[in-house]
Amino acid sequence: MDMLKITVVLILSYFSSTFSTTDCPSYCTCNFSSNTTSVTCVSLETLLKVPQNIPTQATIISIEFTNISTLTDKDFVGLLQLQELHLSNNLLEYISSGVLKDTQQLRVLDLTNNLLTTLPPNLFNMTFKLASLILQSNRLQTVNPSWFCKLQSLESLDLSNNLLTSLLSNTFNNLTNLQVLDLSSNKLEFLPANLFSKLPNLERLNLGKNQLTIFAPGTFNHVINLNYLLLNSNKLVKIPKGLFNNLPQLDTLDLSDNNLTSLPPRILDNLQQIGAKWEQGLDISKNPWMCNCDLRYLWQWLTVNFKKVYFVSTTLCAKPEALRGKEIKTLSEEELMC
Repeated sequence: MDMLKITVVLILSYFSSTFSTTDCPSYCTCNFSSNTTSVTCVSLETLLKVPQNIPTQATIISIEFTNISTLTDKDFVGLLQLQELHLSNNLLEYISSGVLKDTQQLRVLDLTNNLLTTLPPNLFNMTFKLASLILQSNRLQTVNPSWFCKLQSLESLDLSNNLLTSLLSNTFNNLTNLQVLDLSSNKLEFLPANLFSKLPNLERLNLGKNQLTIFAPGTFNHVINLNYLLLNSNKLVKIPKGLFNNLPQLDTLDLSDNNLTSLPPRILDNLQQIGAKWEQGLDISKNPWMCNCDLRYLWQWLTVNFKKVYFVSTTLCAKPEALRGKEIKTLSEEELMC
């Protein structure tokens, strides 16, 4: 056998052993390629635990829509190349603190739609490269700041649709590289003034669909790179003066569906980039606006900047009764009785 034939045989032997589908665990599908190895175990209601013998070269694992309720220290041992772990739509209630100890290359962890009420304090101690952590649609009632001690590389954190009622002021202090934070659809009633003070790179913040009634002055003073701020569907009754003064990059601000009757003078003056990307950037609809002299500033701002406002034609007066249902932008100064 000449050297060319020997080389071909060796290459074929290598590929057949390295990328053989026989290495795939039962009930799962594996896709082997030169750059990635994905393991998918989906829609298996009979699966009660993580499948054994997952290929050690796996880079992406998806175990979803199963009846798995517990993750143990042995489930992902030896997966030194794992970059993405998708565990959504299971019945997870308990996660062992050492389950991720071998996944130091992990960049994405998705735990959406499980039954988690808490996480072990040391769960992420070895996942230094984690960039995206998705915990939405669980049953978390509190967030322990120790969860995030080693996650300086985290860029996106989704805690939406849980049962959070409050947060400690130092909750996100270690997430200095965070760009996206979603806290929507919880039961938050008040936020500490310095909750976001260590997030200089934050670009998107979603606080919609909570129970917030007011913000402490200075709450957003340190998130100067914020582009999107969603405060819709809360119970806001008042906006403190200067709350948005340090948000020069803000493009989208959603204050819709709250209990606001007026806005303080000059509150929008520093938002020079509002609507710059999509032309429209401000939503203040579905609020019970009191159309009297206290609304003069907002009325004047709307007459100049109405093209930047979503649903401007349905941004209406609620009181007094004589102006109820009238579009704010079309009011006269006499109607405001200034």
